[in-house]
Amino acid sequence: MMKNEQICLSVPAPVSFVLSRLRRSGFPAYLVGGCVRDALMGRAPGDYDVTTAARPDEMLRVFADCRVVETGLKHGTLTVVREGMNVEVTTYRVDGAYSDGRRPDSVSFADRLSDDLSRRDFTVNAMAYAPGDLDEDGDADSPDRGLTDLFGGREDLERRVIRCVGRAEERFSEDGLRILRALRFASVLRFECDPECAAAVRSMAPMLDKISRERIYAELTKLLGGANAGDVLSSFAPVFARILPPLTEDAVTRAASVFRKNAAEAAGSDPLPYAVRYAVLLDSLPEADAARAMDSLKPSRDEKRGVLNLLARREWRMTENARYDVLALMRDNGDEFPEILARFLRLTGRMGEEDESAIRREAASILEGDDCRRTAQLAVDGRDLGAMGFRGAEIGETLRSLLDRVMRGELANEGDALLEEARRIRP
Repeated sequence: MMKNEQICLSVPAPVSFVLSRLRRSGFPAYLVGGCVRDALMGRAPGDYDVTTAARPDEMLRVFADCRVVETGLKHGTLTVVREGMNVEVTTYRVDGAYSDGRRPDSVSFADRLSDDLSRRDFTVNAMAYAPGDLDEDGDADSPDRGLTDLFGGREDLERRVIRCVGRAEERFSEDGLRILRALRFASVLRFECDPECAAAVRSMAPMLDKISRERIYAELTKLLGGANAGDVLSSFAPVFARILPPLTEDAVTRAASVFRKNAAEAAGSDPLPYAVRYAVLLDSLPEADAARAMDSLKPSRDEKRGVLNLLARREWRMTENARYDVLALMRDNGDEFPEILARFLRLTGRMGEEDESAIRREAASILEGDDCRRTAQLAVDGRDLGAMGFRGAEIGETLRSLLDRVMRGELANEGDALLEEARRIRP
């Protein structure tokens, strides 16, 4: 264990303002959690959280002249908005009992930083940091400056290990979602769960039954985007089979090999598109079962559609008219779909690199030239057909027929040519 190691991390000006304002008002204040972890790893933090001894009413007085959002004031949290940045500030607190295995029954404010750090999930998230140059009095060597690491989080960062604060079973019994969070961190950070943590993940997986599907979905989506997703899926296949039936452990293991292949090829720098992540995971299922699995996670309609569109085209192949093939994919699923489909098909062994490259070239050429692939791009529209006597559904059907011939290169996208063809094909 280490406390108050004197290190220097870069802190944005709005965050320094919040820390300094609290300290000058007589309240200890620290950066805490993920932002400290990411900064120590040389990663740019996505957001910054501050913890302080100040109570909610005291924080409101300290920042009375600032824009403040009362994010969760009864639980000790508010957000200070400074120079366009949101800085979340929370009073030191300890959690009460977790009778439902999801959230604490009560929250109590605390006076010591150590109490607040002790309630956190993993050692790499239980470090606090206070810059040494916040005060005008030059008190940079104050004993509460620098890194406060009570549970060996920095050493675990260096070892690339996910380890719970205290007993793993106790942490997971408090909040079952921490089971998936452990696996998500292992995937995204390319870490391993330490033996105690890994054993508790496996033995306490039934706790996930108490967690809302929306929360599981959020964690799983991030996990599948991690560079280490393949190893995590393979090592904990029973956990994933449990949370996403009708997947079997064998199906999860097969999907893991595809994620490993992607990680090896992309070297972790090219995360899989969202739809490809879930299409790979559900690839062993019939479309109807995959749809039920997606529905259970409660994604948006567009997210579900993107995944199922890939699975519906598992046997898709290019014809001799490759440009039309790619245009048709864009017409039906959006301009980005051909490249996403090609990546999915190649990763799952259904397409070779040569065909994937051909699709990418066609897609780039189409986008550069803006080839016609939507009825709105035709040189005629519904009003033109209405003036010719077309009515109701036949207008849309005729426009789609004209578009298909233009896409195939059989008809020029010119008004006279299109109207003449419309006359010819009208029943």
